Amino acid sequence: GGGGSQRFRKGAYYVGKVLWPKGYTELLDLVGQHQQTKEAAGQGEQRMKVDVYGGGEDLPAVRARAAEQNLQMSFMGPRDHGHEDLHEYKVFINPSLSDVVATTTAEALAMGKFVVCADHPSNAFFSSFRNCLTYRTREEFIKAVDTALASEPQPLSAEERHRLTWEAATERFLDVAEVSASGSGPGPVERSTDALGHAMYNTFTGQENMRASLGHPDSVEHVASIAEWARGASHVEQSAW
Repeated sequence: GGGGSQRFRKGAYYVGKVLWPKGYTELLDLVGQHQQTKEAAGQGEQRMKVDVYGGGEDLPAVRARAAEQNLQMSFMGPRDHGHEDLHEYKVFINPSLSDVVATTTAEALAMGKFVVCADHPSNAFFSSFRNCLTYRTREEFIKAVDTALASEPQPLSAEERHRLTWEAATERFLDVAEVSASGSGPGPVERSTDALGHAMYNTFTGQENMRASLGHPDSVEHVASIAEWARGASHVEQSAW
C-alpha cells in the first residue's frame, strides 16, 4: 500500500438499502445544506458529491428528490461493501439516526477511511476512533465533510484494530450479558456496543453477508476481525469478485 492520496482517489459515498427510514431523508437534507452553503459563499465548485450504493423500493423516489433538488448524488446500484469499486472512496457518510448500529460504519473504519456520522447513541462505539468525525448540527456536518475531504485518514492504532476484532466484540457481548444478568440494565452506550458486538458476531459467523462479500463460502471462519477482512478486500484488486 501506498500513501493515502494514492489509496483514496474518490470522495464521499454511502452504502445502504434505499429506504427512507435508513437515513436517506437526513442524507438528502445534509447534502442539500452543504450545497446551499457553498453556493452562498461563492464556492459552488466545492459542493459535495456523494455516490450511493444500494437498491430498494424507495430508490425511484429518493433519486427523483435528489434530482429535483439538483443534488450531486449518483446512484450506483447495489454493491457489497467489500467490492473493489468502493476501495478508493475516502469518506463514508452515515446520516442514519436509527437505533441500529451500522456494521458498514465499522467496515469503513477498518478499511482506513474517514467516517462522518451523527453524534447519536447508536454511534457511541465509533466516536472515539480518530477517523470518525461526528456532528450535531448541519454546520458541524459541513465542517466534518470538508475536513475529511481535505485531509488524509490516520492509520488504525493497535488499540483501534483490536476493538474491531471478533474477540473484542465477544468481550463486549459477554460484558453486557453480565450487566443484564446482574439486574441493572445497560444504558444507551452499552446498548449500542452490545448491538455492535452482536452484529459483528453474526457477521463473523457467516449469518449476514460476510460470506458473500468475501466470495468464498468457507472463508468466514478464518477471519478474526473486520480489520483483517478489510485488509484482505484491499488486496484483491486483480481477483474476480
